[in-house]
Formats: sequence, structure tokens, C-alpha cells
Amino acid sequence: MKTAPLTLEFGSTKLTASHDGLLQASGALAQLGADKVDWDWFRERHGLTSPARDFGAGPEPTLSVPEFVALAFKLDTPAARRWRKRSQDLLASALTGDVKLAAQIAERNPDPDARRWLAARLESTEARRELMSTVARRGGHGAVYRQLGSLSNRSVLGMNSTALRRERGVKNTRDGLSSAELLRMAYLDTATARALEEQNAEGNAAILAVHEQTLIREQKLWESGALPRSG
Repeated sequence: MKTAPLTLEFGSTKLTASHDGLLQASGALAQLGADKVDWDWFRERHGLTSPARDFGAGPEPTLSVPEFVALAFKLDTPAARRWRKRSQDLLASALTGDVKLAAQIAERNPDPDARRWLAARLESTEARRELMSTVARRGGHGAVYRQLGSLSNRSVLGMNSTALRRERGVKNTRDGLSSAELLRMAYLDTATARALEEQNAEGNAAILAVHEQTLIREQKLWESGALPRSG
């Protein structure tokens, strides 16, 4: 099957790939210092199963990205060891929340909807943090944090977090939300935080009452089309 070649970039490294993300084996193995091996022997030895793709000169062997990464940790070549070092650096950056790394990853994603989803996810996360901080300042404690999230989920999604995770096959509730749902959640959290301060709400009961009022207003705005529906 002939596919238009793409280029996957990692720093200064460029790997040729098919439209469905399979790497051209010759170039990928060269990056690992294993481009002189007999392909049939190498494929069987390492259990490689990716199908051939046509990059312009007829069908060629391929590697999936997971196969390439696995080989980087299996092969004992100077090039593979360099890839392992880069992997360690990437993991360290990921664990410390390096936003520059996150931006680089997002920029490599060719899907504009996926990038919009990420922007909505970040906005939702920041709004949630601000609400939790405001709730703490207004004397919220204990179960109120879970109750706030449960009320929002039922208003926006029509179900609780457990049901949503099961239905959409995710471990983290907000990983399963669309861009529009994330933006609605962000609006609710921001509006509730503002209302708590404006109404000088104190304690769990007052906080939940303000949030319920916000949910009613948001639902009316959503049904009237006053809130964005992208995503």
C-alpha cells in the first residue's frame, strides 16, 4: 500500500513515516546504529510485526513508534545508548511538568482539533485550581470538593465521573471530555469562584448553594446558544 511519506521530527532528528505513523525501517534503524542488519533475521529476533509500506520506491519494511522505542532500549549500540539518554531526559522533563516539552509535543500533532482540545483542557485545569483555592479560602472542607465536581458533571454530562470513565474508556474524567465540555467546566468553575467572592459565601452549605445557582444560569446560557459550542 503506497502512502504519502511524512516526517516525524525529534529535535534535529527526522524520521520518515507513512500517513498512518509507521516509520521507514531503514532510516529508523540507522538512527539506532543497526542499519546493516539482515532484515528478515532482525524482524524475527525482535518480534517485529509492522506491515510494509510504499514510501515511493515500492513496499519497504516499517517499524511502529513503540517498536522503535523498544529497540532503543534493547540494542547495545552507541546510537541506541544515546536514544536511551534522551529518553531519560524526556522522562525527567515530563515528571517535572516542563511546559516547553508539552508545547513541542502539541506542535507535532497535525490535528487542529487535538490542539484545540489541549488548550481547552489547560483552561479547564487552571479554572479548577482557582475554584479549589477559592473554596478553601471561603471555609470549604471535606466532601465539598467532591460534591462540587459531582454537581458539575451531572449538569454538563448528565452522569457522574464513574459512569463517564466507563462509557468513554478513560481513567481520568477530563481526558474523556470534548473541547466544548471542557470549556463548559472551565466556565462553571470560574463563574462559581467569582460568585463565591462576590457573595461572601462561607462554609460548605453556602458554597454548594452558590454553585447550584451557577449551574442553573450556565444551563440556561448553554441552551440559549450564548456559550461556545466548538469541539
